[in-house]
Amino acid sequence: MNTLLIPICVVLMVLLIAFTLSVYLRRSSYFKKGLWGKKSVDSSLKRFASRRGMTVLSDVTVSDGSESARFDHVLIGYFGVLFVQSIQGAGSFWGDGEEDTWAFTDGDSKLLFKNPLSEMEEKVAVFRRVLSKNKIYRVPVESTVVIVTLAETPKMYLSNIEDPSTLLTQKGFASFLQQEKFEQDNGVDPKAIAALFTK
Repeated sequence: MNTLLIPICVVLMVLLIAFTLSVYLRRSSYFKKGLWGKKSVDSSLKRFASRRGMTVLSDVTVSDGSESARFDHVLIGYFGVLFVQSIQGAGSFWGDGEEDTWAFTDGDSKLLFKNPLSEMEEKVAVFRRVLSKNKIYRVPVESTVVIVTLAETPKMYLSNIEDPSTLLTQKGFASFLQQEKFEQDNGVDPKAIAALFTK
């Protein structure tokens, strides 16, 4: 009996290591291609939505006729609409809520990008105009930016962020979705809202 137990344990250990390695390599591959942030946020939203009969849209655009806005992720339910932008990086994020430009540093490289919070506000303003144009009123709208890294906690050096729920880590995003407001029925018609977006 003991002579069989050792080979079985060895085989199970090898299978476990192979599985863990494949998950890590796939995750790293997606991260290098710039897809990990979007995939992980999309997965979180779909898990949340599937148990509640909500709709998740990814990489969609809405236009008011003169301006358009592209959203990474949209969660639509009877509570209203949640817009989510996902940003990923393995380095450090530097930003000020009152500045137009933020920075991402990774070793010696530095990348400047538009303040994602003000960018999200501009996009939401376009969406609100689309609602008004389509005579859809009293729709609660939420938005947040989620920073995703391979590390447990992203390196973020941020200031003047008035509402901490507008910029979250992936772990913080999971907690954010558990708020009671996303369970409320505010009389929103999810199908009418979803129809406003195009791929």
